[in-house]
Amino acid sequence: ARILNIPGGTLTEGGAADITVIAPEAQVTIRAAALKSKSKNTPFDGWTLTGAPAATIVGGKTVFVNDSVTGAERFR
Repeated sequence: ARILNIPGGTLTEGGAADITVIAPEAQVTIRAAALKSKSKNTPFDGWTLTGAPAATIVGGKTVFVNDSVTGAERFR
């Protein structure tokens, strides 16, 4: 936000907070067919990676919870 000179970019009381909570130990396998994009092309199809989003909060409201990540349900 600072680089682009737009509001936000800090976690302060009353401030705009759009954040993604990461589960650094979670394992996720990339599946091209499961991608939300219309394009299903990815060189990572079938790869298992470590680290996954647990939840995304936009403007103080939870907009995404990854049900496959243990503990993410607390963001509902």
